[in-house]
Amino acid sequence: MGSLLCNFLVDWGVSIKESIGETGVIICLVVFAALAFLIFSNMCIDAVRKVNRDRKFKMYWFRLVFLIIVILFAVWFATML
Repeated sequence: MGSLLCNFLVDWGVSIKESIGETGVIICLVVFAALAFLIFSNMCIDAVRKVNRDRKFKMYWFRLVFLIIVILFAVWFATML
């Protein structure tokens, strides 16, 4: 027996897939994957610039949390297919 949250997410995923269709789900998946790639590349570029300039590594934790959230959305849309 699944949890209430899992059942809610499955029902919500089915309603999203029925409303925007399979093509819409694929478009959302591509958008979230591209956004995750852009966030990750921006984090890497900023880290390299910061290390080269100040010789210290500073992590932007909000970007990392946002990246994880975007990746989870991309995985969720991938499981809807």
